[in-house]
Amino acid sequence: MRVGVDTFTLRDLKMGPVQTLEYLAERKLAGAQFGGLRSLSPKLDVGELKAIRARADEQGLYSHVSLSCTVNPFLSGQPVEEMEKAICEEIEAAAACGWHEFHANMGNGPERYEHPVPWERHITETIAFLRRLGPVLRDRRSRINLETHGDLTTFEAIRVVEEAGPDIAGICLDTANVLCHCEDPVWAARRAAPYVHLTHLKDGAISFIRGGYRRQTLPPGRGQLNWRVILPILAEYAPDLPLSIEDHKWLFDFPVFDSFWLRLHPDLTVEEFGRVMALAWEGTERVRAGTLPEPESYDRIPHAQEVEERLLAGRDYLLELLRTLGL
Repeated sequence: MRVGVDTFTLRDLKMGPVQTLEYLAERKLAGAQFGGLRSLSPKLDVGELKAIRARADEQGLYSHVSLSCTVNPFLSGQPVEEMEKAICEEIEAAAACGWHEFHANMGNGPERYEHPVPWERHITETIAFLRRLGPVLRDRRSRINLETHGDLTTFEAIRVVEEAGPDIAGICLDTANVLCHCEDPVWAARRAAPYVHLTHLKDGAISFIRGGYRRQTLPPGRGQLNWRVILPILAEYAPDLPLSIEDHKWLFDFPVFDSFWLRLHPDLTVEEFGRVMALAWEGTERVRAGTLPEPESYDRIPHAQEVEERLLAGRDYLLELLRTLGL
């Protein structure tokens, strides 16, 4: 396992891809998971993209890329045929550079609760769309890994992968986003692990608010996730898994006691709900004791002021733990 960065972490530094790679190499980070391919080259110039890949390879860094648009037909803003054409162009350009594992998402989160089309249809149509992409993905030996974002549970991600086909679909596990759906991070990792090929590694802490709980994002090692258990679970299936730190701030509130919210999480069991409630109680007590930062006051400090300190703290914590665990 190697510790790198999802480049969203570095957005405030406003660096280009080559400069980003230099930044990571200087700080002994192992690689970059870049954002949308068209953000690297708007015209999908293969020569330009190959130069980025070559620079990463020269420095011994892993590199991966994301699709530039969602794979959810309800959120793409274009006809399915145009969406398919655009994504196929990206798959082919990336494959020419040796990039075959793509990060993608279905949405941002609110769509699950607010979109006029029921979320279940978003899932079924995304599965159908991934199947449409099957021939080009198989021909290019490539796979689209859906992030457990604010919209998609691990239960649903597994269903998408199994119904679309694990040779063309996988999971980008965001280790703290699972808390958006009241999923226990250890249990979520165990469920998803057979299909995880990319990661967004972040820590999180949750504490009670009226009607639910609030999640704050923290660097690996500073929150409540049990990394000593999570990392070996992932390593069992993917010993060379890239561990890409995705760090940001922002607070997210989840009305987990609301009947509407609960109906939209039919896979959530009473036992797992109880485990997460225990985690929220622990987080609340730790905030009161001062061993976790008070969410609102800490969030007011701009991420840009702390980005490097948080990133290097996460790097050091993960590298030391990987050495301890023999991973």
